[in-house]
Amino acid sequence: MNEEIVKRIEEISAEGRDEKTEDVPKTNWLVFSICSKKYAIQSSAVREIIRDVAVYKLPFLPSYIEGVINRRGDPFTVLNPIPLMESGNETVPKEPLFLLLKRDDDQISLHISDILFFHEIEDTELHTIANNDEDGLFLGTFDYKGEEIPALNTDTFELILQRDLGAAK
Repeated sequence: MNEEIVKRIEEISAEGRDEKTEDVPKTNWLVFSICSKKYAIQSSAVREIIRDVAVYKLPFLPSYIEGVINRRGDPFTVLNPIPLMESGNETVPKEPLFLLLKRDDDQISLHISDILFFHEIEDTELHTIANNDEDGLFLGTFDYKGEEIPALNTDTFELILQRDLGAAK
């Protein structure tokens, strides 16, 4: 009787080894702060993080456009996401820290306060926003140690710029 049980356990173990385990898709997120609030973007969307660069102001632009920075001869539009996320809030991060976004067709940077950490999650752990259209500022949120962190949709920044500045694609 014991031999039958042992044989059956070995068979079940062998079956388990033969089955392929599915790889769950994961995404690495960069978590950063803007004026003490945490946000995240996919780390694959970041070209570079730079500090202590002068922002050249431009006149007659929406309040969320701070100006441009010069990075190796290339101009990057500096966006402050706070006015876009919180209407009426014109807060500008004090620190000269910028996330240069990896874009094929535009050069955009976000003015942020601090880099906090990288965090990898399974794609199913991102709580997407129901009825979110393509120009929604947030993709969703994910949980990190009991705190919900909003995940930004970087494509939206380009759409907002096109809408507000009248650029057509």
